[in-house]
Amino acid sequence: MTRHYHPAHRRQAIQWARGLMTRDFLVLDTETTGLGATDQIVEIAIIDQAGAARIHQRIKPSIPIPPAASRIHGISDRDVADAPSFRQIYIQLSVLLAGQIVVAYNMDFDWRLLLQTAAVYNLPEPRVAKRDCAMKQYARYKGERNPNGRNYRWHKLAAAAHREGLPASGAHTSLGDARMTLALLRKVAGMT
Repeated sequence: MTRHYHPAHRRQAIQWARGLMTRDFLVLDTETTGLGATDQIVEIAIIDQAGAARIHQRIKPSIPIPPAASRIHGISDRDVADAPSFRQIYIQLSVLLAGQIVVAYNMDFDWRLLLQTAAVYNLPEPRVAKRDCAMKQYARYKGERNPNGRNYRWHKLAAAAHREGLPASGAHTSLGDARMTLALLRKVAGMT
């Protein structure tokens, strides 16, 4: 194991994960048409702290799914042809998220894509109690500095799971990634 740059930050990440485990929270993950400012969600999963799927739904975007995105998550336009639009699942989604603590691995990305997709239909931002990023906390937990010497190095979800001896099954599916995130949270909290 490499030496942690700042051991107090590791302890803070462990404390954060342990505190999270004492509360109700949801884990969110999305698969998308891409990474850009006009891309949209094509699959969403939200699980509770026990790992039960509260929502696991493919979504028909208003734009085509590029082949490059399909190669990553395996979802094509044909797979979502009969899926509901984001507008059709929005009420269910917003009710589920209302007032909740929501965690995602790379929350900045998932939340941005949720807002971008909602904006296509002129829908408001869901109101949550708090959003947390498991990727940033895991980076603090591992304590590896970026080559530029600032901040901690972020780790891809499957690589982080592998490093921690966790199964990486279902990678690049929203449900698989949500469950992998939950397993990683439990590991950081010392529960596994």
